[in-house]
Amino acid sequence: MRNLLGLMCLIVALTSCQQADQQGKVAWKPYSKQALADSIKENKPVVIDFFAEWCPSCHELDRTVFSDPSIAAKLAKVTTLRMDATDMDAQNVQSVLQDYGIEGLPTVVFLDSHGQEIANSRIIGAASPKEFSEVLALLAIFR
Repeated sequence: MRNLLGLMCLIVALTSCQQADQQGKVAWKPYSKQALADSIKENKPVVIDFFAEWCPSCHELDRTVFSDPSIAAKLAKVTTLRMDATDMDAQNVQSVLQDYGIEGLPTVVFLDSHGQEIANSRIIGAASPKEFSEVLALLAIFR
């Protein structure tokens, strides 16, 4: 009985840790033209993160910027899409990269509720939470 009680406590503790770990992080949805169209239909701004598994700076953004609770809270107000560009030679990936004029990773693109890129808001390369927050502060959708 004592072992069962100990096991139940462990399960509860692990579940709580897992839930706490997921809070305060950006909840990315995979990029697709349909997901973008759905967001525009709902009149929601969009943030697209162009990411690759082999990209160290992409992982750095995840660790430092997208796990920052204040940034995650601001990005929760919009649709957050992640374009996985790990296989940059794939035709579908090349097509999306060309559509957005992506020349390097990571790149974060901000779109208004009509799907148009917001001028001078693009973040290219690694950024600190402070730098990312400064860009968000300039965008009306995050005020």
